Amino acid sequence: MKLTSSGYPLKFIQTHPSCIWHEKRYVYKFFSIKTKLHYIVYADYHEHNFIAVKFYAKKDRKSNRKYSNVINKGDVANILITCAKCIPELLKIHPTASFGFIGARTIDVKSDKIEGYKTNQRFRLYKYHIPQLIGDKTFLHKSFPNASSYILLNRKNIDLTKIEKQIKSMVCNTYPDLLNVQF
Repeated sequence: MKLTSSGYPLKFIQTHPSCIWHEKRYVYKFFSIKTKLHYIVYADYHEHNFIAVKFYAKKDRKSNRKYSNVINKGDVANILITCAKCIPELLKIHPTASFGFIGARTIDVKSDKIEGYKTNQRFRLYKYHIPQLIGDKTFLHKSFPNASSYILLNRKNIDLTKIEKQIKSMVCNTYPDLLNVQF
């Protein structure tokens, strides 16, 4: 399936200062006309010039499982396209930044389903859709099925192997659920 949608308008909201997990957080929002839900996009700037792109439905903002909840209303492509729109904007601020999408495991209370960490549903969607959205001229695409992570290494960095290693280590230290998983 080729992506033919242009997504939704993405609106920058604000920047949050550093915290113990990241140096800065860029906050965006958008509205899906198909799901009739507002979404929040966080682009968390970490050490090693790495930005983790995360999103959730605003209705779940107070939930500890906001990244894992199932919406299941059939608008995945538009939502991913819209989330990816922050990347060119952030490259203007951080021209050598690398980006990543870490697939939170699905926790669906209705169907009593809790997904494992490896090759989860969100990761499979990222691995399929992100290469269609973002070419390989600026980024080297790397997928890590054991950690359900998809990383875009910025080719402007001289030593991509070193950057990859630093990012993998930082991701495992920042997202403790991945500590027991081999990248």
